[in-house]
Amino acid sequence: MTSTTTCLIEEPAVLDALPAGTEVRDADGDTGTKTRDGSWKVAGFPWGLDPDWFTFPVRVVRPTKETAQLVTDLGEAGRVPAIMAELRSIVGEIQDRFEKQTADLNELRDENGDVPRSRLIELDELMDDIHEEDTELLTAVLERLESLVGSGQGGA
Repeated sequence: MTSTTTCLIEEPAVLDALPAGTEVRDADGDTGTKTRDGSWKVAGFPWGLDPDWFTFPVRVVRPTKETAQLVTDLGEAGRVPAIMAELRSIVGEIQDRFEKQTADLNELRDENGDVPRSRLIELDELMDDIHEEDTELLTAVLERLESLVGSGQGGA
């Protein structure tokens, strides 16, 4: 594998994990080589640089098959916190919607928990609104989940 397109790196932690001798090129065109001591040797700098010196995204130059797989694996592992945050956000929105709908339904109920005959039209309208809101929310949730899964495929 010699393509640099498969080895896009978005964060310094992935650069830290690359083996010595790996050459990378950042978004500004600067090229650096990982040294045995873990720093990065960049032309024009007499000292080793940290991975956060580079302008991201960074690409591996002439990656080996093993390096390309390492970059893919590390990139996916780094996405887990972002994915979990998005999933928690989705679940929170669903819980908020459910609580609001429950409160709206409870406003229609009498002291016995029943909906009086005089409020059945309101109940019917509320149930239609709930169904419409839930359908919209489900569509939005599915789009967000597909986005998370699709962006993690790496173009495969």
